[in-house]
Amino acid sequence: MNQSSKDTLDANSANSANSANSANSANYLFLLVGAPLVAFIIAAAPALQGQHPWFLVDTTIRGVSGLLLQAIPFTLIGVLVSAAVETWVTADFIEKHVPKSTANGFLAAILAGVCMPVCDCVVVPTFSRLVARKLPLPCAITFLCAVPVVNPVSVLATFYAFSDAPAVAIMRIALGVGIALLVGLSFVIFPSKTNILRKKILVESESSLHCSCELNNESNLTKNNIEKHSISAQIRKYVQHIHQDLIKLIPIIVCGTIVASVIRAWLGADPASRVQVSNVFIAIPVMMAIAYASSLCSSSDAVIARSLATSLPMSSVLVFLLFGPMLDLKNTLMLVEDCRGKFVWRLTLTIAFACFLASLLAHWAWGFIA
Repeated sequence: MNQSSKDTLDANSANSANSANSANSANYLFLLVGAPLVAFIIAAAPALQGQHPWFLVDTTIRGVSGLLLQAIPFTLIGVLVSAAVETWVTADFIEKHVPKSTANGFLAAILAGVCMPVCDCVVVPTFSRLVARKLPLPCAITFLCAVPVVNPVSVLATFYAFSDAPAVAIMRIALGVGIALLVGLSFVIFPSKTNILRKKILVESESSLHCSCELNNESNLTKNNIEKHSISAQIRKYVQHIHQDLIKLIPIIVCGTIVASVIRAWLGADPASRVQVSNVFIAIPVMMAIAYASSLCSSSDAVIARSLATSLPMSSVLVFLLFGPMLDLKNTLMLVEDCRGKFVWRLTLTIAFACFLASLLAHWAWGFIA
């Protein structure tokens, strides 16, 4: 690495550190001011809604609490995975171990989704860091779409909710894998011409790799000292990434859950009761919109879907189980935070179109299964 490149990376690292410190100060200030205000609203919510039934503040707060309780455990797991990718997975590692062929890369992405207990709440940071580490974009997108649907927690929850109709769980897995492959394949046929990540993500990734290189190239330390220093520095960096990810993601998740809870409160306790139609061309788009706005965790949406199965076509229930985990309000906010707008629009439209087609196929196939 030449001196000018090193100076540029040092400058970028300093700018990133200053930005991170400013953001952390703002977050702490928000916490100090916002926490008492939120506590007051929570305490006053039942009385406010009791006096003004149209003002659904208590219902909204209960919805926010429920969504956060669903999201936080898997958010922690996802942050641990994302920070591990940022700390230990390098571009050289991906170059050596990722399959060279596109087909094998897709297979590896699906298998990774099956093995990782990461739900849709925080799969986006892992996706963006894999792309920053030069994982081929089609494979990363396949991973992004497959993980929320085929992860072990989601699969077990679906089989539990539909214990009397295991075909629903099997179709969810099969269609989820098919949609993930189709969306990834679309980026093979029509590749993105520019880098999809925002500049700050690339700068953070380069700075992280630069720090690792400096640790490995120290010449004034013995080999044992280098190894000890490197391990302790990597663990320290891992903890720092966990802290940074939590500071970054919690406001997005809270904002997404508040908006989703407001929409769910407006729709009522049983939004599907307003969509009691047999026309799949109406039921499917409406259920896609409800899945997007509800922002349910992929580990718990099967229970909600089970309650809808008696009043809606099964294809619309399946699209609820497919589209929501792959793309909801929380995921969109995270994608906008890490990725360029053009890519977010393309990915959104591609996933929506693929889910719509898959649900129509399910509607045709369900007549033979049922």
